Formats: sequence, structure tokens, C-alpha cells
Amino acid sequence: MVEHPCRADRELRWKVELGPNVFEEGPLATFGGAEAQKEFKELQEITRELVSGAVAIPAMAMRAGPTALIPLLRYFNELVQLIKLGPDLTTGTFAPYMDGPRYVVKNQWLRDWLDALAFSLSGLPASRTSAAAMAYVLYDMHRQDAALDYPRGGLGAVI
Repeated sequence: MVEHPCRADRELRWKVELGPNVFEEGPLATFGGAEAQKEFKELQEITRELVSGAVAIPAMAMRAGPTALIPLLRYFNELVQLIKLGPDLTTGTFAPYMDGPRYVVKNQWLRDWLDALAFSLSGLPASRTSAAAMAYVLYDMHRQDAALDYPRGGLGAVI
């Protein structure tokens, strides 16, 4: 159940569906309104720079150890773009995108949604979750052919 603050008549059960504009035209419009939609688009746009490297460089290319740089050389241009952003953005938290100076999310419903999303990623509120992880999820959930990967039988089947 997703509840609209102070409006019991706007409570709604909704299935989490992924893809372009599904969230924006569905729950975000219903609960957050036009301002939340505008802020969400702006937030996606301003975090795009963090996503470009994460999308272009596969996780398998990132390794620890003395030869860690070798697999990354295939993605030299993308790596340079990430390095240009600096360590504060690439390794910092999402706080600059929630509370400034990069962006300020004012819509309370959108802030709550971002906190819920961040909690599912890290167990922390959005402002204390990795900016790169949050930016990637904002991209990944809303791209064409997006899908949630979840083990058959749930987490219990893995443990």
C-alpha cells in the first residue's frame, strides 16, 4: 500500500512496473503531482553524468589488485569522464543531489520515495547512500526494457 500523506482517498495499491515514463505518469503523478514530475526529470538529468560511466564500464572490468587498471583501458574515455567528475561526486553520497548544492529535492513525496528506494539499496536514507548507486538506479529502472532481477523463490531460496 502506498499512502498519500493526509489524503486517505488517494491511497492506491500499485504494481512496480519499470520502463520509460511508467513511474512518472503513474505513482509519481498520482501522489507527487506535477512538481514532483518536474523535479524527477531534473534529477535524472543532473545525475546522468554519474550514470554514463557506470553504464559504459561493466562491473566485470572492475577488479582489485596491482593489475586492476588493465581491463579498464578498454573503457579509457568513459574512465576519464568519471575521473573528471572528481572523488566527491563519484564516491560521495547522494546528499548533494537531495539537499544541494547540486540539486534540491523539494517535493516531500519524491523525497520519501527516494529514501525508500535508497533503503532498499543500502539500508540508509537517500542522502547517505552512494550517489553513483542512486544515479544508476534512477537510470536503470526507467530505461527501455528495464527489469528487476530477483531470485526464483525469493531471497529464502538463496540463503
